[in-house]
This record gives sequence, structure tokens and C-alpha cells, in this order.
Amino acid sequence: MNIKYPCFKNIFLFIVSVIFSIGVLGAQNTSVYVSAHPDDWQLFMNPNAYHDLQNTENKVIFLHTTAGDAGSGTGNTSYYLAREEGSLRAIRFLCNAINYELRQGNQMNGTQVIINGHSLLRYIYANAVVYFLRLPDGNFNGVGYSIHNHGSLQKFYDGTVSTVSAIDHSASYSSKEDLINTIAGLIKSETFSLENLEFNIADTNADINPDDHSDHLHSSLFMQKVAGNLGLKSVKLYQEYSTKAKPMNVFDNDFLTCAGTWGATASGLSDNYHHSTWNEGHNVWIGRQYFREVLLSELQDD
Repeated sequence: MNIKYPCFKNIFLFIVSVIFSIGVLGAQNTSVYVSAHPDDWQLFMNPNAYHDLQNTENKVIFLHTTAGDAGSGTGNTSYYLAREEGSLRAIRFLCNAINYELRQGNQMNGTQVIINGHSLLRYIYANAVVYFLRLPDGNFNGVGYSIHNHGSLQKFYDGTVSTVSAIDHSASYSSKEDLINTIAGLIKSETFSLENLEFNIADTNADINPDDHSDHLHSSLFMQKVAGNLGLKSVKLYQEYSTKAKPMNVFDNDFLTCAGTWGATASGLSDNYHHSTWNEGHNVWIGRQYFREVLLSELQDD
């Protein structure tokens, strides 16, 4: 008698497909690019951001900590909204530069999500996820602006002020730990495996990254606490303002991609009635990306 067992064959194939799917999901990497202002990552952390987006199995999170409003406040044509649009355009540009047949348009599905009891603005586009926390711009030295009662990330981190709120009143944080736990919760909600998680943040060693903005440095310090909370072993640290005096080290297609990313960013500002940043003062950073990977345990020695 010739008996066939198609059901067992189907079960075997199903098990194999599940194991394969788990393997693929387990291999997914999540890269987090932390930008104190909506136009920082484009100049200091590219083309790394571009390369991380190239694998569609990756998830790339762009986390903007402050509104970057430079003390101008809120409103329909506010500076911070123009800067946010610049970042969103840059992300769309990169996704479409990688896959020119993406055809996803300019809609990014903006939603408010609740993390640790706080409302956060989230966008998605292809394999990119974007968050805007809209905390007060702290001014270069962390003294803040009068319109925001001189609040800043630096003062919040140091304990000089006990609370900090988004400039659009969407969220308020009652303690340093509250903000750290909220960002950690955000990362957990977006990450399949914490073992495949990577942070890209400003270098807080003043000898390596001198004369950087207070918001850059204190966004990084908060994220170092988040990294410890999540059990990360290392982080990537970027030199920022000081790189304009360094030799170019990004060339060929990567250079063109970086220039295009910055052009898309600048158009977001000018299209929204603010001065374009396509100028000599900003363009000098294009083609320069300097970073190092450091064990989290070693940062206390920097």
C-alpha cells in the first residue's frame, strides 16, 4: 500500500519557515540617531545614517530631543516646525535615494503615541522611525531662553531645574529619571532585540569634541544613561562642531548623498519662510564624519 502523508510534509515546511522567520527577525538591527536639534544628524552622523537605512531589515530611529526653536517659541510658521520639516525631508530623501522605486510620496503617518504616560510625536517612512520630543532649546551654553523660563537639558540633567516640558505642552517630565525611563520605553517599543541595538550620539569628551553645543552634549549624557538602562555595552560617539576644521573624509557617492541630504534639509526651512541653511557656514561640515565606538563602562573615565 502506498500511503502519502501530505499533512506531515506541510507541518515540516511550516516549522522550517517559522524557524527561518525567527532567524530573520532576530537579525534585525536597530540604530538610533540622537539629534539635539532637527538639523544635527544630517551634518555630523551621515553617511552612517544612510548606510544603516540601506538594509530594509534594519530599523533606523531618528530621535530629536529638543525643538531647536532658538527661543522663537511656537506657532504655525515657527522656526522649530520648519526645522522638523527639514529633517523629515532629509529622511525621505535618503529612503528614496536607497530605493528610487519606493514611490511612497511625502506622507509620513504622523501620530501621537503614549510612552511611560507621555505623549510623543512619531512618524514612519519605509524603515525609518522619527520622534520629536520638542524639549526647550537650551541655547549654546545651556542658559536657555526667557520664553521657556530659561529651561534646558543641561539644567534638567544637573538638577538646577526639577521639571522640563515640551514647548508645545505635549508632555512634561517630573524628574531626570522620568525622561530617561520614557526614552528607554520608546526604544524598547521599537526594538525587536536589545542585543542588536546601537546608539549614535555626540561625543562628550571635550578634548575630542571641543566647543560643542550644550544641547548636543546633554542629549548624549541622557542617552548614555538610557544605554545603561537597556544594557548596551558600547555606543558610537561623534565629533560635531569641531569637524569643520578637519580634513574631508567622505567622498564619491557618500559625499553626494550627504550634500543631497543637507539640501533637502535646507529646503524645509526656506519653504516654510525661514532662512535657508544652504550657506558657507553650514556647508563646511558636508563631507566630514568623525566618530569612535566606546565601551559604556569606559565613558566615566573620559
